Amino acid sequence: MAKIIEVNKLTSRNKLDEELTKLPKKKAPIDLSKYFGKIDFGVDGLTYQLKTRDEWR
Repeated sequence: MAKIIEVNKLTSRNKLDEELTKLPKKKAPIDLSKYFGKIDFGVDGLTYQLKTRDEWR
């Protein structure tokens, strides 16, 4: 969820810096390579794709 910081002409640089330091830090990216190849779909991807595209005709 995003936090909204309202800034106008009267907002001082110190107040803006204070609000920005309160923002949460970015989380470390998740390494998705450990999940690669773990799901067995039972069908070859290319075969499935060709079959579904053929249904449109």
